[in-house]
Amino acid sequence: MVDRTELQNKARLVESHRQHLEELQRRMEQITGVINEHQITEEILSRLVNMSNSNGAQAHISIGAGVTLNYQHNKSAEGTAVVDLGAGVFGERKWGDVISILATRREEFSDLHQTLLKQAGTIEEKLGVLAQEFNDAAEKLQSTTAQSESPELAPSNPTDSDNKINPKPRRRGSMFGNELTLDD
Repeated sequence: MVDRTELQNKARLVESHRQHLEELQRRMEQITGVINEHQITEEILSRLVNMSNSNGAQAHISIGAGVTLNYQHNKSAEGTAVVDLGAGVFGERKWGDVISILATRREEFSDLHQTLLKQAGTIEEKLGVLAQEFNDAAEKLQSTTAQSESPELAPSNPTDSDNKINPKPRRRGSMFGNELTLDD
C-alpha cells in the first residue's frame, strides 16, 4: 500500500531531477555559445594569417555600440593579438599561437559539453523511471482510496431503521479548533 507521504516524496524527487535536468540544459546551451564564439574567432584569425602571407591583411573590427574600426596589417609577418592566457592574465601572442590556444579551449569545452550531455541522458532516464514510479504509486493510492470510500452493498430488504438518519451528537468545539477546553 502506498501512502500520501511516500507519494509526496516521489513527487519531490521527480521535481528535483527535472530542475537539475533544466539546469544542465541551460549550461549546455551556454557552452555551445562559447564553442561557436571560439570557432568564429579561430576562422577570422586564420583568414588574417592567410592574408598576411600575401603582404596585407585587413578587417573590420566591431568595438561595440555599432562602431566598427578598419584594421590593416601591411607587414608580411604575422600580426599579434592580445589573448586571455588564464587566471585574468593577458598576453600578446602571434595569430597562429592564438588559434592554437583557442582550438585547445574549444576542445575542452566540447569535452565538457559531452560530459554534461551524458549526465543529462542519465538524469532523463532516471526521471523517466521516477515518473513511472510516481504514476504507479498514484494509481495505487487512488484505487485504495476509491475502495475505502465506496459504499458497502445495501441490504435487499431495507427496514425503517435503515431509512432513518441518525444525527451525530454535536460536540461543542472551542475557538482553538478541536482542542478540549476547561468548558468541555
